[in-house]
Amino acid sequence: MARKRGIVITIVILAAITGVSFATWLIPQKEDSSFVVVDFKEHLESIQTRQKAIANEMETDFQGMRVGTVLPENFIMKAKASTSQINALIIELVESKAPKEWHESYLNYGQSLKSYNSYLLETMILANKIKEGNSSDIKENLERLDALKKESDVFALKSDETRP
Repeated sequence: MARKRGIVITIVILAAITGVSFATWLIPQKEDSSFVVVDFKEHLESIQTRQKAIANEMETDFQGMRVGTVLPENFIMKAKASTSQINALIIELVESKAPKEWHESYLNYGQSLKSYNSYLLETMILANKIKEGNSSDIKENLERLDALKKESDVFALKSDETRP
């Protein structure tokens, strides 16, 4: 009888801990973390600099993958991390709440980042094809990559042109 009671008490305790754990994850938390942007020009330039650093590293790795010095698996892992970084930059742009005079420039650069993220996703598709040895339609992927990179560049130029 004492053993059954101990087992029941242990199960109740574990159920309570599990319930509280799930509640902690499921109940939305109030996020007080925010930042205030004072110099919108400097903020946008900072985001551009970080995006260019990501792009330069990914371009080097992409070329390395194409010539065989970077494994497709390693490239995919780095590309996934880069898409997360680009998403963080997009969120940073949106949460900065740019004033009217900066709104269009920020919007255009956000589009540039989204196009670049699409580019990264397309490079992962290509890396998977290379990994699987399926090189039949790589030319189409390369054309799509070129178009996405150009689209990203066009939006970046529009962002510069629409600055106050």
